[in-house]
Amino acid sequence: MPAVRHSSTAAATAFHATQAAALATAGVDFLFAATLPNVDEALGMAHAMADCRIPYVVSFVLQRDGRLLDGIPLHQAVAMIDEAASPRPLFYMANCVHPRVLETALASEISRSRSVHERVIGLQANTSIRSPDELDGRGEVDPGEGPEALANAMLRVHRRFGTTILGGCCGTDDRHIAWIARRAKESVRPIL
Repeated sequence: MPAVRHSSTAAATAFHATQAAALATAGVDFLFAATLPNVDEALGMAHAMADCRIPYVVSFVLQRDGRLLDGIPLHQAVAMIDEAASPRPLFYMANCVHPRVLETALASEISRSRSVHERVIGLQANTSIRSPDELDGRGEVDPGEGPEALANAMLRVHRRFGTTILGGCCGTDDRHIAWIARRAKESVRPIL
């Protein structure tokens, strides 16, 4: 039986279907939906991408308490999309948040879910520790504490929660990525 789509979910599906189909037809390896603030749009995008029958990834903006910006707990959003979209996303990520925000969110009581820790495997980090509300409407990007500090925070999340995709978002540049790569390389132990 097909999943019931709410009107805002259905609207998001219809809105994103053309883009998803165009990318899939162009021969991309996978589709990626990022910076999703609410579960209705995420679910709509998941339906649109799932209809293309190629792998896809869903990435959320999170609050420190482990909720999406619409207040839905991350574990509920993952469960809803995994249940309603067929095929389900390859995996989930967070983006446009600082690694400390993700670390706090994943450690929060509402995110202590096996599905979250198995399915949320990546972070494209924002340099700012500020909340999305604090960043909204700012005229400039908050540079944060610098590339090395961001890389250290990214690797702390990697070690604690097993994130395997580490990248940059707002405020990052080649220096941040170089530090993340350096820290990741240092943390890899050779297999004997």
